[in-house]
Amino acid sequence: MMREPPQYMEEEEEEEEEYWPLNIRFELIEYILRRYGSLQAKDIAQILGCGTDEVRRMLRELERSGRVRRAKLGKNYVWTPVEEPHLNFMYY
Repeated sequence: MMREPPQYMEEEEEEEEEYWPLNIRFELIEYILRRYGSLQAKDIAQILGCGTDEVRRMLRELERSGRVRRAKLGKNYVWTPVEEPHLNFMYY
């Protein structure tokens, strides 16, 4: 006799599937910033092939979570990754 999984387990899987593309986008933006350094939102949008407004929204969300930082450079803003202290090696 085959038992069906509980209802709550199916709901959790659906929620996870719904949000994973957004998490991947955030990770891609972080990777791009770590790989290429400071970039403007329009440069990131060009690399990803999506709209500048969408990238700006994601960058602001990453900034709120403390994963990227915005800096004023002339008339524009550039975005940089936040360095994690445990990844920086110290040499004596």
